[in-house]
Amino acid sequence: MSSLDQVYFNQKEKLFSLYKNNLPQSIILSGGEIELLSDIAISFSELIVKNNIDHTFEDFLNICSNENHINSPFICMITKIYLEDKKRFKNQIYRDDISNVHTFFQTKDDIGQKRVCIIKTIDDLSIEASNSLLKLIEEPNKNSHFIIINHNKAKVLQTIKSRSYFLNFSKLNEEIFFKNLNSDISINRDLFNLTNGSLNLSQNFINHELYEIQKHYRELLNDRKLIKSNTATHYSNFISKKFSKDDDISIFFDYIYLLTSYEVKSMARQGKEKDALNLLKISEIVKTYRNYFKRLNLDYTTLIVSLFYKMKNV
Repeated sequence: MSSLDQVYFNQKEKLFSLYKNNLPQSIILSGGEIELLSDIAISFSELIVKNNIDHTFEDFLNICSNENHINSPFICMITKIYLEDKKRFKNQIYRDDISNVHTFFQTKDDIGQKRVCIIKTIDDLSIEASNSLLKLIEEPNKNSHFIIINHNKAKVLQTIKSRSYFLNFSKLNEEIFFKNLNSDISINRDLFNLTNGSLNLSQNFINHELYEIQKHYRELLNDRKLIKSNTATHYSNFISKKFSKDDDISIFFDYIYLLTSYEVKSMARQGKEKDALNLLKISEIVKTYRNYFKRLNLDYTTLIVSLFYKMKNV
């Protein structure tokens, strides 16, 4: 068994027990590792739609470890749409985005064929979409199932939660984190602290080699006089080099926001109250610009110029 197979082993056992005994109409998988939860949701959906009573827990683990998931007509994935022209995802999943789910469940096929709709993630649903989802969960048939991925428990409507089986996926421990992150050990340690042990976030940062700007960016935070007229150009060029045309550039803004927040905490631990308060102002500025990029159709180069100007003048 690989180290990745051991991730959330107990939760996988619980899911298999539900499959064998009394499969709920709706299951919520809640935790911070969204991509891992998505893989588990897809694997579990494959198990459900095959509906083979002879399947064993080992069969389920084999499905989980297989990177090539089947493209089943009986599995529907609802997720935020990526807007290629804006290089970001839509702000939310809207009611129109889930309008086909009712049709998906009503499609005629073999008697007893199970169908599964995966929601990735329920945190991204608008209020209207959440209410539409609730109506679908309230009027299920025995062969219709939802697997709902959730990051923030507070963002799940209580009415949906009360009609679902809730399964919590806790933070990964250091041993699992380090075994499954393929990079230099010092980088792994920094990323574990920076992301609070998020394997998904850390892997994204590694894939785009964002750790290369860590030292320089921290120097800028601690001495804003180092921010020059060409600093924004330097970071824009870095992004154009490390991100392909189809990549989600918001990852860059996530990274510098986490770096800034980490420095705030570091200053506070050292008793440097004035420095911590100044960095807290910068953290709020970075957070605002991160949200601008994710929600508005703004060019990242323009945002970065404005961001460093504001940082320099805090």
